[in-house]
Amino acid sequence: MGKKFKVQLTEQELIDLITKQITGSDSMDILKSVLSGASKYKKTSGTTPEKTSGTTPEKTSGSPIIKSSGDFTQLDLNTTEGYKAYKDISDKFIGGRSSNLLGIDGDMLANAAKQSYNKFKSYVPPELALAQLTAEGGFSNNPKARPIRTKNPFNVGNVDSGSNVQHGSVEGGIQSYYDLMAKNYLSGGKSASDLISNFVNTKGQRYASSKDYENMVKKVSSQVNQMSQPIYASLGDKGQTGLA
Repeated sequence: MGKKFKVQLTEQELIDLITKQITGSDSMDILKSVLSGASKYKKTSGTTPEKTSGTTPEKTSGSPIIKSSGDFTQLDLNTTEGYKAYKDISDKFIGGRSSNLLGIDGDMLANAAKQSYNKFKSYVPPELALAQLTAEGGFSNNPKARPIRTKNPFNVGNVDSGSNVQHGSVEGGIQSYYDLMAKNYLSGGKSASDLISNFVNTKGQRYASSKDYENMVKKVSSQVNQMSQPIYASLGDKGQTGLA
């Protein structure tokens, strides 16, 4: 048996060796092209070679509408259009009220909704907030009414026993509501649709003692929903324009 030898060839030497067995310049050019181009690709688990450099970015949706469920639509409040839509829906409803002693506006509600969402990752729809604001007397024309004199338009902490929570600003009172809703009512899988059927938090505690509370909230939220449809529809074909 003869001795075994290990032969090492450079790429060019391999080309020269093989091309000696091939006639025609076309064959030689093809072989050189194949061998020299092989280093630009790497083999993956599939059968198609993949380029080693450059990637295609994943396409993402630019709509400020995150999702729609039942009578409620979730807006991305961290976009300019989503924030503005929330504000516009609120202003449209508030503009139809006969009294607004606390000077509540859409920007107050949109800002509080955004802050609570970013803290607790739970979205409070404007339909629900405006319905509760109405039911709790936040638009009362009586300056001595509890939600007005305490600057607590949603009556958070203003309980039946007579105990009140006074806020230094209307914005503070509004933020307390949104934080409460995002943390204790719209968490643990509970939705706004669940609440208007049975307004209890994750511990089973009611927001208000009135047995007719759900009907009042459902009625007003439905009105706001109908009013808001043109605003939602205007967002359908638009992309994000920036951060709010």
